[in-house]
Amino acid sequence: MNNKLKENIIMPAWEIIQEHSQLKRFYFLPGLLSIIFLSVLLVYQAIYTYVEIFGYKEEAFQIILNFFHSSYAVEVIIGGVIFFLIYIIISPLFEWGMIKYIESLDQGKKRGVSDALWMWIYRFLPLFEYNNIFSEFKLVSILNAYLFMIRFLWVEYLSYLSSIFVFVFLFSVVLNILFSYSKYFIVVENKKVFPSVGASAKLAILNLAMTSKLYFLMFILNLRVIFNFLIFLSFPLLMAVAVSLITSKIYLTIAIVIISGVFGLLILAMWYLTAVLEIFKTALWYFAYKQAKENTQDLEQ
Repeated sequence: MNNKLKENIIMPAWEIIQEHSQLKRFYFLPGLLSIIFLSVLLVYQAIYTYVEIFGYKEEAFQIILNFFHSSYAVEVIIGGVIFFLIYIIISPLFEWGMIKYIESLDQGKKRGVSDALWMWIYRFLPLFEYNNIFSEFKLVSILNAYLFMIRFLWVEYLSYLSSIFVFVFLFSVVLNILFSYSKYFIVVENKKVFPSVGASAKLAILNLAMTSKLYFLMFILNLRVIFNFLIFLSFPLLMAVAVSLITSKIYLTIAIVIISGVFGLLILAMWYLTAVLEIFKTALWYFAYKQAKENTQDLEQ
């Protein structure tokens, strides 16, 4: 990794994490929502794929039927819908505020994190639109679609499906590299979605080596999703094992409290890791965007 990339992009991004701890508190809500949403989605797909492949459809159907006949079904469904709506609104809202705050730090302006957030409320739509149009090309979205297809096309089509998945994954890598700077054109320069995508593609192509290195660094950092997935998958399994093996109500209550407590601590640990990495990634791409624009101006002169 060359010195220019380290000194102009990585080190300034890391300094923001170390010197501005308020950003971690600022990112508490969207970080927590993101962990829960993505992990629950992947766990659901994994469990349902397991049910389809190993033939437990009748048992699963009975569990679902019992749920819909329970007294709390309506409340859970309404709560899930409200959670989803909050998630898709909160994520771009806080993302915009964080980018704007990092920009103000870079320019030496004194602006609070909350100021950047409130300023964004009336400029909500462009980043919201971008996230919803291009979220299908994220690794988690592709993996989710892959598990979804396995459920309905069965195991005999697994090799064909895997080939298609690999192609779509590689295609998404190319698109994500090209679109790396789109959000920064939207937030910093107030561009609309598709002009931002075009400007980002130009910037990425003219700075392909730097952009590719940073993208694959981001890819490695995003592998934390696997850890989140395993944590959320293990929690219901441990609960099911405890209920099936422990007959004493007292010991079962103690086991559930212990498992829930450990799970809660792991959620907080995942939130902290997510907050640090998201702030680092956002700052990293901001300084990369700035450096890429400088490089492009030098090339065009």
